[in-house]
Amino acid sequence: MTTLKIEGLTKRFNEVMAINHMNLEIAEGELVGLLGPSGCGKTTTLRCVGGFEEPDEGNILFDDVNVIGLLPEERNIGMVFQNYALFPHMTVLQNIAFGLEMRKRPKSEIQSKILEVLETVQLAGLEERYPRQLSGGQQQRVALARAIVIEPKILLLDEPLANLDAKLREEMRFFIRSLQKRVGITTVYVTHDQSEAMVIADRIVVMFNGNVEQVGSPSEIYVNPISKQVADFIGLSNFIDAEVISETENQIYRLLTKAGEIHCQYEGSLQRGKKVTVAVRPESISLWKEKQEERNFLPGTIKERSYLGNIYDYKIRCSDGTTIRIQEDPWKAFNLGESVWFSFSPHHAWIIKKQGSQP
Repeated sequence: MTTLKIEGLTKRFNEVMAINHMNLEIAEGELVGLLGPSGCGKTTTLRCVGGFEEPDEGNILFDDVNVIGLLPEERNIGMVFQNYALFPHMTVLQNIAFGLEMRKRPKSEIQSKILEVLETVQLAGLEERYPRQLSGGQQQRVALARAIVIEPKILLLDEPLANLDAKLREEMRFFIRSLQKRVGITTVYVTHDQSEAMVIADRIVVMFNGNVEQVGSPSEIYVNPISKQVADFIGLSNFIDAEVISETENQIYRLLTKAGEIHCQYEGSLQRGKKVTVAVRPESISLWKEKQEERNFLPGTIKERSYLGNIYDYKIRCSDGTTIRIQEDPWKAFNLGESVWFSFSPHHAWIIKKQGSQP
């Protein structure tokens, strides 16, 4: 297995900074997701690693060997494209064999490796079919088989599930995760789908405008987003403007908002009067018909509600006119226009650390 290190990677397209001095280390056998909106630089990063784009600055090291200047075929990478890029005139077997034949491997080796990889990607018995005779998920597995059969140092996946329908896309997320862990190839996975990245990746690299905003495990990114931009991009968040009153206990601060007083956690020191932004997830908020004797209880009115099967999605109008989004259990229904109280634990809300500058 191979380590991947990116040092000061920079790529410009005329006046556009596609990648801005990116630094990243990926361990042997790790699956790292590059996540961000269109135009953030994630695919350009992948293409630079694969040798399809030449960076303006920086180094890309496979096991501490700099591969800058090497052609894609000289880097021993496996690549899976968004459109699969299968050869339509070749059978499944011929598509998978192509990379091995280009490397002039013995026929006996090619045959044994193809049989092995067909079992791995659950395509045994389909080797004589052509791509047009396969479903989208089967075509995707052929593309994966063709990429891993050559035993690449690094596997690169560029939004490989974007063309699949929702149900198949969900199934393939788990398949790719399981497959990568079985074969153990160090993998970089590009996607703009937050759910996809959360399911597939060991770590997620969140990118905006060519910059790495945050790197962490899926749970770290979701529970402790470093900035409002990350919190807004990963899942759903409510943002509440507040002013620091005091620290009431270890890492719990008392804050004043226009809708009332709340308590919230923050790792660090905040001065009285400091303006901050609090983030809280919709699923972390509970609705009540009456106020309970607990902290973080604020009044509101049911403005909108949507039944989504497993949850009710509410929009609550607060006393100051702002809107809070709440997701509650479906058997705990509230009516439109009903006056309610909503609450959340101080430990399930956090003060955003990075808002252009540190609090």
